[in-house]
Amino acid sequence: MKIIYLNEQDNLFLKPSCVALGFFDGFHLGHLKLVKEVISVAKKNDLKKGLLTFDVQPKSFLTNQSFKYLMSLEDKIELLKKYNFDYLFVLQFNEALAKLEPEEFIKEYIIEAKIKHVVCGFDFHFGNHGLGDSNVLIKNSNNNYQVTIIEKLEYENHKISSSYLRELLNNGDVETVTKLLNRPYSVSGEVIYGRQNGHKIGFPTANIDVKDYVLPQNGVYGAKVFIDDKVYLGMANLGFNPTFKTLSKVSLEVNIFDFDEDVYGKVITIAFIKKIRAEKKFESVNKLIEQLNNDKQYITTHVK
Repeated sequence: MKIIYLNEQDNLFLKPSCVALGFFDGFHLGHLKLVKEVISVAKKNDLKKGLLTFDVQPKSFLTNQSFKYLMSLEDKIELLKKYNFDYLFVLQFNEALAKLEPEEFIKEYIIEAKIKHVVCGFDFHFGNHGLGDSNVLIKNSNNNYQVTIIEKLEYENHKISSSYLRELLNNGDVETVTKLLNRPYSVSGEVIYGRQNGHKIGFPTANIDVKDYVLPQNGVYGAKVFIDDKVYLGMANLGFNPTFKTLSKVSLEVNIFDFDEDVYGKVITIAFIKKIRAEKKFESVNKLIEQLNNDKQYITTHVK
C-alpha cells in the first residue's frame, strides 16, 4: 500500500481509484461500510482501492486543543493493509487546507489525484468552514467522478459514531465497543519504567506510554496483549494506583500471564476484552494481593 501525502507531493503518478473520504477515528462498523463499498466498486470498475484522511483531527487543529484519538495513523495503516488497499491519501491539516473552498478541495485532491469514485458518509463535511458535503461533491462532479453516499448506521437507537464509542469507553463498556468495531478496542505504546510496585507484590506489570489514545474508564480489565506477533492473556489496570502513593495522572499497566521476558522499550498492544471491576483503594497490600489473585482467576476462566 502506498502512503501519499497529497498536499506535500507534486507529479503524482497515480492510477484511477475508488476512495473513501473521512477521518475514520476508530474504524467502527459505519466506517467499515465505506471500506466494503470501496472494495465492491473498485472490483466492479477495475479501480485501485483507496482512503483519504487527515493527519490530525480537524477540530483539534481549528480550536488549538489537544485531542485524544481512538486510533493512531499507524493503526489505520495496519488495518487498511488487511483489506489490501492500494492507496492511503493523507492530507496534512494546516491553515491553507482549512481555508480551502470546497470546489478547490475537489479539484486539487479528488480530480487531480485521479479519484474516479468517491465514497463518503451522509454527514461528511470538508472545505472552508465545513461548507462542503455530499451534495457539493455530487454537484461538482462534472462527470469527472461518481459519488456513493453511505447512510447512517445505528445500534440500539444510537448512531454508530466515534463520539458514541468514546461515551461507551468512558463508561467502561468495552464489550459493546467490541461489537461496534468488529474487534476489541486496542491501544499501542512503548513499555516504560514504572514504580515497580507490581513486581514487589508478585504481579509484575508492563507500564505503557499511551500518548494520545482515548482510554476506557479506570478499573481492571481482562485483556489480550500482543508482543512480537504473539498473543498473551493479561490483566490491565487503568488508574492512579491509590493503594500505594497515588499517581498524578492515569497510568496503564498490564500483568501478562505466563510471560517473564524483558519488554522495556518495545511497543506492545493492549486489547481490552472485559471490565472486571472498578479501581479501588485497599486497606492493605495483602488485601490488594488477594483481590489480584481473584481477578487473575476470573480472567483466566472468563476471558477468551
